Amino acid sequence: MLPMIRCGAMLAVAVLAEAMLAGCAPAPQPVSGLGPTGNLADAAKLVVVKVRDVWKYDLRLRTQSIVKKKVRFPDDVDFDDRVRYEGYYDSSRNVTWVAVYGNVTSTSDYGSVDHDGYYVVWEQPGRLQSDFPPPWQLDDAELLPQPYN
Repeated sequence: MLPMIRCGAMLAVAVLAEAMLAGCAPAPQPVSGLGPTGNLADAAKLVVVKVRDVWKYDLRLRTQSIVKKKVRFPDDVDFDDRVRYEGYYDSSRNVTWVAVYGNVTSTSDYGSVDHDGYYVVWEQPGRLQSDFPPPWQLDDAELLPQPYN
């Protein structure tokens, strides 16, 4: 058994070496783990795409319109300002996806309040290079019975 001081020093060297090697990795990196599809075989085909600010602006308004149709009380809806965007390019299908995640609160005229999470997935054919692509196509939309974290 090694003394505790030696173990700590060896661990520090191992962590430093791993950090240095990680800095040499080529870009872009495939999505790790299961990726957004939940299928391990798809993870190697997906590449993370930076979601551009103009896409966010366009998709935020479209997403809110879709989510309003799904809540129980669509007349009084308040969207959380914190919205998360994730972009992926699927080389096997030649499609770019952008997922939008957030929280929404809706209130009835009688005081009932729902705090729900949501996610909406949008897609475009091809690997997007433009700030202003054609209109996004809806791929999936779900309202969750609890806030999204």
